[in-house]
Amino acid sequence: MKKAWRKRMLLGASLLLAVGGLAGCTGGADGNKNAEGAAADGPTPISIWASLNTNVSITLKNMSEITAIKEWEKKTNIKTEFQHPAVGAETEQFNVMLASNKLPDVMFVYGDYSKLYTDGSIIKLNDLIDQYAPNLKKILDENPEMAKQLKADNGDIYAIPHLRLGKYKTFGGMFIRQDWLDELKLEQPETIAEWETVLKAFKEKKGVTAPLLYGAPPKLTTMGPAAANFLEAYGITNTIFLKDGKVVFGPVEPEFKEFLTTFHRWYQEGLIDPDFATNDQKTFDAKILSGQAGAFFTYIGGGIGRYLPALQEKEPEANLTAVQFPIVNKGDEPMFTGRSWEWSGAGATITKSNKHPEETVKALDYFFSEEGHMLKNFGVEGVTYTMKDGYPTYTDEILKNPDGLSVVQAMAKHFIANYPFVGEDDDRYNEQYYQYQQQKDAVTLFSKYSDNTLKVGLPPVSLTTEESSEYSKIMSDITTYRDEMFIKFVIGAEPLENFDKFTAQIGKFNLKRAIEIQQAAVDRYNAR
Repeated sequence: MKKAWRKRMLLGASLLLAVGGLAGCTGGADGNKNAEGAAADGPTPISIWASLNTNVSITLKNMSEITAIKEWEKKTNIKTEFQHPAVGAETEQFNVMLASNKLPDVMFVYGDYSKLYTDGSIIKLNDLIDQYAPNLKKILDENPEMAKQLKADNGDIYAIPHLRLGKYKTFGGMFIRQDWLDELKLEQPETIAEWETVLKAFKEKKGVTAPLLYGAPPKLTTMGPAAANFLEAYGITNTIFLKDGKVVFGPVEPEFKEFLTTFHRWYQEGLIDPDFATNDQKTFDAKILSGQAGAFFTYIGGGIGRYLPALQEKEPEANLTAVQFPIVNKGDEPMFTGRSWEWSGAGATITKSNKHPEETVKALDYFFSEEGHMLKNFGVEGVTYTMKDGYPTYTDEILKNPDGLSVVQAMAKHFIANYPFVGEDDDRYNEQYYQYQQQKDAVTLFSKYSDNTLKVGLPPVSLTTEESSEYSKIMSDITTYRDEMFIKFVIGAEPLENFDKFTAQIGKFNLKRAIEIQQAAVDRYNAR
């Protein structure tokens, strides 16, 4: 669904069957009947195809070993058999699996669910959800806009979803050396002009070589969103988005030239890391930890959770704090915040090979029950969390792991809160996952304007197979050209006077048709 297959189709996984412990959790007379039948025959084996999360692989070889999965099996009388593709070969192995027609019972994926259904690999879930997933059905009924995201244009549902219904839907942004701001008696920057003042001060008074750090790899799409954050201050982004409800392409808008003009000047003045076009993750990290970076984009959890303690080990006075998304004019509100949709796009599909679709849906629905929700997000009570004044509080097994595991690694060993999985995320997980005050402040700051993104972000639309193929071909040419020209404009290899030639060339790649395809998809989405 939405775009084409993402190159990663990994992450978590999930699934399965059956019964017993589900009674009382999911309800439904038919569900209890099926549960009892399965219990009489013993656990129902279910095969699940899913990528193995990196943090899980630190301590476990298979998701079946996760504490919460073992508990899930007991509660639902199922026996899981997770099939994990080799790291880096997920797409290839997924395609081979489809071509072989030897499918597992469940596939946990991101992607073009409609095509999987059209190709006959997976089944439609509408009736199964109505009959065997009362907990998910209740959520869909109570959240029509979220249900709209999950459904195809024709109303079909092909996946049991991973949902984000809480208040935290923005997980990264710009961070700055707060200790330097304090030393130089500077306020946190808001506007582009204020950012320029701060970056100049970092360069001239602190002598840093990368006042604004970004890169790795150099393309605008994947360089890390630092540059995109500054572009978005101008009210556009680097690809397709909605402007007054209509689909447009940011790089051909006049504001893109304004952004390039600023970034080119910053590059000339040494305010931008001169190595931005060649940075990789290793050099990016090194510049932060050696005190050569004044500001950069990173994620609240994995980024600050890693950089802050490592930096302070070398410089005890060092401090990194979140900065609001940049704007051009004082008083404006950021529109692009990286906000996710309620449906993350990841979900468990049931293949045509599945002999127990009813039991599978029932078992998956367990994660939308109150008990399953707690298991997914907090693990087993008394082991990984205890209730304190009604608040599920992680134990030392998670926060001060006796085996020396980090918080994220300990979580991954015991439950599935920190990567996509069937079920709904819980804000109380995030509140404890972020251990440092800087992280707690960041999630509040970045979430402040996150709903603005709903006005400009493309909803999770569906393209037909033909549209997807045509759109992908057009945009492949456009994005390659855009990324090459972005670097040339910034470093001065291409004069900004040639901006009109740049937009004209993008038009020759048939941008008009690409926009037509996306606008039609948005119109269909709005009509759901």
